[in-house]
Amino acid sequence: MKPSVTTEFETTEFAGIAAKIINPYPYAVTVLDMTIKPGFGAPAHISSTEDKLFIVIEGQLRYLIGDKTETVGLGTRVIVPRGVIHGFTNIGVRDARHILVSAPRRHEEFFRDLHNIPEPREQHGDQLPIIAERHDQAIVGPLP
Repeated sequence: MKPSVTTEFETTEFAGIAAKIINPYPYAVTVLDMTIKPGFGAPAHISSTEDKLFIVIEGQLRYLIGDKTETVGLGTRVIVPRGVIHGFTNIGVRDARHILVSAPRRHEEFFRDLHNIPEPREQHGDQLPIIAERHDQAIVGPLP
């Protein structure tokens, strides 16, 4: 790791989510600034090897955590331990944003792989479960 100051970040896009990778170096955690278009999000899934912290910084999001669903807004912190079903949907009319901190670091690789699915991505939906499995993720349901 080298000391640095920057305003340039890699951004990946997939299914209505733009994920700005805040820490591209080998840190202990992944930090993503995620912008979610209205009606989009992450389907119910299990991250078997990562603990996650979401911090809502814009908009209204509905989160599924375990068997509970909650609608939250600005300033809300959502903690998801590894192995717990979770997902989220932007239920507002404008873009929503949250910061995702995931440990150990590797979640940005998942987003890079999703971003690299060939266009038109809708025709390559069979790649999503393969990519998810490669990154210790299991999709188990629809958007919350």
